Amino acid sequence: MNHKNIMFYLKSSLTILVLAIVLVPGCTPERIDEMSLDGTPGIPEFTAVPLADNPNRIILKASAQNSFQLLWDLPGATPKVSRKTIDTVLYAKAGVYKIKLLASSTDGSGTGTNTKTITIAQDAPLSCNPKLSLLTGECKPEGKCWTMSTEVGAVKVGPTYDDYSWFTSPVNGLQPQQYDDRFCFTFENLVFENKNNGLSVNPWDGYKPVVADWAKSQFTYTEGTGTNGRDQITLEDLQFMGVWDCDNVLDVMLLTETKLIVRGKQREPNGTPKSEGWFELTFKAN
Repeated sequence: MNHKNIMFYLKSSLTILVLAIVLVPGCTPERIDEMSLDGTPGIPEFTAVPLADNPNRIILKASAQNSFQLLWDLPGATPKVSRKTIDTVLYAKAGVYKIKLLASSTDGSGTGTNTKTITIAQDAPLSCNPKLSLLTGECKPEGKCWTMSTEVGAVKVGPTYDDYSWFTSPVNGLQPQQYDDRFCFTFENLVFENKNNGLSVNPWDGYKPVVADWAKSQFTYTEGTGTNGRDQITLEDLQFMGVWDCDNVLDVMLLTETKLIVRGKQREPNGTPKSEGWFELTFKAN
């Protein structure tokens, strides 16, 4: 190719490139504009109204229509968290509490939050109803204690609330230090005590018995606040009943004079419930 042909080829190529740039201007900015999102999530509105006949029970109702996921943060309440649009929670003790609602927006703009304060004027009245009577030994001052059952399936573990396919304990399949633990409930002041004879089995350290001293604490028994409307026993944070890595919020599956079956989530050492994993635990009256 001679010198003139080379120059002609270069000029032609340059002309085509310039034309291409002129013909498709601003392509990238237009796509960015089409993909842009509103970066400010809306504030989720909600109401918190006490029941007329029981002001310790609060009806929560979210009106965040453009949200695909809700989370209530309810310190001091039972339950302490909820994902329902409408829920009823219990505040057993008088005090001032914060209710926080987090709502993730369907438009992808993020999670909005709203916080309100509610005042509970008095402690929830206590009465020795039939269920508390079964749990606490007829509400007598000495209370009532429960121990792990030795039957097959006293401990079941599975991925979801109704699936316990991961593990089923055999007859007498637990450690001796688990069978001598007594979990005691006293009606007066709603006291819970883990009487473990000085040792508890640590599931985060190879299921070894370790020295542990559990102070007395409190519990609540609420009707209809659990999964599928089941009753719940709620212990204080980091307390447990049966196995250490079971959450402190327990759905009551069966409660009789001699037998108690509960379900609770698996949890981390810091008390945070895991996203997957449930226990079903069976106890006998001591």
